[in-house]
Amino acid sequence: MAVTYSSFLERFPEFTPHPSGIVNGAIEEATADVGSLFGNQADRAVKHLAAHIVAIQLAQMGIQIGATEGKVYGEGLDATQYGQEFKRLLNTIPSSSVGFVV
Repeated sequence: MAVTYSSFLERFPEFTPHPSGIVNGAIEEATADVGSLFGNQADRAVKHLAAHIVAIQLAQMGIQIGATEGKVYGEGLDATQYGQEFKRLLNTIPSSSVGFVV
């Protein structure tokens, strides 16, 4: 089953007010990055990586327009709780299968 905009929002309703184009773009990007690495956990990994991508993008948009909140405090996947969960999922698959750089 592929991740859809509505299945993503069921898991992460906090992204409901954000434009669907941003969310759908992140889902497409995450789907391409995750591929088949996670087997039956692929949808879960796609959702977390997509949430990370959206969160980073929204934080960057806030910084660009002069917002004082929404600062990113980590680097890479550690910058959001979604990215951290994606990294945790990466640790559950055999290392020989991973071509993903974290």
